[in-house]
Amino acid sequence: MSLKNRFLIAGLVALPILAVGSPAAPTRFHNHSTGNFSANVCGIPVDATFSNVDNFFLFADGSSKDTFSFTVTFTNPVNGKAVTASMAGQVVNQAIVNEQANTVTFITTFKGLPEKIQTPHGPVLSRDAGFITFTATFDLTTGDLISTATTVNNGPHPEADSDFALFCEVITDALM
Repeated sequence: MSLKNRFLIAGLVALPILAVGSPAAPTRFHNHSTGNFSANVCGIPVDATFSNVDNFFLFADGSSKDTFSFTVTFTNPVNGKAVTASMAGQVVNQAIVNEQANTVTFITTFKGLPEKIQTPHGPVLSRDAGFITFTATFDLTTGDLISTATTVNNGPHPEADSDFALFCEVITDALM
């Protein structure tokens, strides 16, 4: 999952929680999963295997902290070429509701390794690392995305710097 998609999903997951209210004490969710699937990634049919560990904390003020690691290997079944994408670190998400404007703004900060793409047992093709913060504002009624911005970028973050186009460029070159 790309950094941009993880960021947008974090905001969309928190939106219904804000609507019903947050619990009085921190709530912890833990997930460990592995699996396989077939998909079309960047226009290429692939077979994929993944592993995910996720520790998610939801706090009474609606903020959250997610410590995670995720690895997925995409294999082109036509030629056997493969590429591995991995993420590991911590995401802190804060929501600011502006009832007068009918908006909710999520401030999402990634710390760690938001994205590393490499061939299995081979060279690193792209690596985002460090600290990066995004803001996303949604319509409070419809959930529609109004705006996004990168507000802090202490990395290297070539994926974010490319406006999230680098993922498909690197994946396509490696799998074809």
